[in-house]
Amino acid sequence: MKNKFYLKALDKITEKKLAEAILFLDKAIEEEPNNPIYFSERGVCYLNLDQTGRALEDMNQSVKLDPDYAYRYASRAFVKDRMGDIEGGIADYEIAVKLEPEDAIAYNNLGMLQEKLGYKKASERNFKRADTLADENPNSLPDVTEEAVNKENDNLKKDSSLPPVNSRLKSVELAKKENFGSVLTKIITDKNTRRDFWKFIKNGFMIK
Repeated sequence: MKNKFYLKALDKITEKKLAEAILFLDKAIEEEPNNPIYFSERGVCYLNLDQTGRALEDMNQSVKLDPDYAYRYASRAFVKDRMGDIEGGIADYEIAVKLEPEDAIAYNNLGMLQEKLGYKKASERNFKRADTLADENPNSLPDVTEEAVNKENDNLKKDSSLPPVNSRLKSVELAKKENFGSVLTKIITDKNTRRDFWKFIKNGFMIK
């Protein structure tokens, strides 16, 4: 049976009331301090509230409690990137792909960070690996169209605070602006929610 405070937190996330969600997650953590999901969910809330320091603390704890799960490192890598620690993000994505070598998303994200630092050959290798894995498992990834790219570029022009859009169609930051609150209610509760994981990462961990 799921923790009642956690369930209430998910309701608040769906309603985009993140500060209230954090309060419920605080209570869930008090009752179950060794559950990495609660820390990860709270970290995402902090990230959406631009409290990156607290987000990183929660992602660190999530990794500590669940060190064999690639998603924990991928989540922390994203936070580190947001904080300007690109090298730290690369290190976490490298761990993620070692733990889950079939993860196209992690390879793609790793390539993006390497590209930021000018590691051209390394980034190209990881982009190629990501594309190969995505082609081998087409049902695991949603469609990303040119229309989505154009829409996101229009959003960038209106809001300079949004992250830059990579020109590659499988970039993690080509997301359509959708409501991901409902996705968050089920994201990464087990290792089979790969499609929702892709959508959420692709949306930049942002709750819209």
